[in-house]
Amino acid sequence: MAPNAVLFDMDGVLVRSEEAWLRVLEDAGRLFRGSPVTREEFAPTFGQGTAEDVRVFGLRCTPAELDAFYVEHLPRYAGEVWVNPDARALLEALASRGVRRAVVTNSVSALARTLLGAARLLDYFEVLACSDLVANAKPAPDLVHYALGRLGVAPGAALMVGDSRFDRGAAGAAGVRFVGLGLDGDARIERLGELLHFTDARIPG
Repeated sequence: MAPNAVLFDMDGVLVRSEEAWLRVLEDAGRLFRGSPVTREEFAPTFGQGTAEDVRVFGLRCTPAELDAFYVEHLPRYAGEVWVNPDARALLEALASRGVRRAVVTNSVSALARTLLGAARLLDYFEVLACSDLVANAKPAPDLVHYALGRLGVAPGAALMVGDSRFDRGAAGAAGVRFVGLGLDGDARIERLGELLHFTDARIPG
């Protein structure tokens, strides 16, 4: 069955903002622990939620305080964000086919809107499922359930595309088929544009 909705992870799929996030975490580390977060610390954690950032990096602040710091400081590094060249054409094609579209991200709403707005992708999405709207970030299924509820789509009628174990875990826990971008899942693609195939055909396996 072709999907009625596609849920997109944001970072690593629609945009790549690793460098921007590294710069912000360097700043956060200086403020909240007295030393910048290093690239080596950051690399294996990219995509986790804010509460995990506080814990893993040993920051002396609450997740809410860190989110507020992110919202204030990330926009200054927005120029370092890469936009997937396949994204706009894919989203336009999905819209033309009547496939509904949501973003499912561990970023808070203000940051997701900032990044997607800078990428000129914000208007293509009907729902933004962000970490400040649910109790638990990915890999918990809360964000996926939130997006499906807002779209009015059952888990079996949707698929999710992501590039991390957090995305794969959230999709699996919610009963949604998972397409990995450069990552194994129910199906795997190497370029985002290949996802269009799965709006016409059943995902194998």
